[in-house]
Amino acid sequence: MKGYKAVVGVFSYLDDALGAITQAKNAKLDYRVYSPVPHPSIEEATFPQKSPVRFSTMIGALLGLSFGFALPILCSLDYPMRVSAKDVVSIPAFFVIGYECTILFGAIFTLLALFHFCRLPDILRKVGYDPRFSLDKFGVVVGCSVSEIDGIKESLLKAGADEVQVRDGL
Repeated sequence: MKGYKAVVGVFSYLDDALGAITQAKNAKLDYRVYSPVPHPSIEEATFPQKSPVRFSTMIGALLGLSFGFALPILCSLDYPMRVSAKDVVSIPAFFVIGYECTILFGAIFTLLALFHFCRLPDILRKVGYDPRFSLDKFGVVVGCSVSEIDGIKESLLKAGADEVQVRDGL
């Protein structure tokens, strides 16, 4: 978008970065956070709700359970082979297949949901990314219009940023 800038704040300390995240969140600004290590306090500050991945896992597990029982039942009905006095569809014999498909489908749906909600793979490089964010610094990138740049730079510096840069687009 023309006239849209990214203000990048580089932080040495987690507490300072959390303060900048809180300020950006309270101002309802578009922001992105980079961290060299995963930390629960960053997750709580950026996305306090529970992850929607768990619903995908449950849906996958239920589909896997249904598939795990339906496949052998339909196969045994398609090719009936009666063994002694047992029923053609013997449910206890299909528990292992149902159990394994539950785990398989749940795991696959979890992986796909993680890719979806984490927006992976991210082929395009992000505008505010700095290689130091993968080494030892925390980064808070705030998207804003040209008229808001000075106020955001000041708030990031006040929060404890080591340096603040302005780049095009977010």
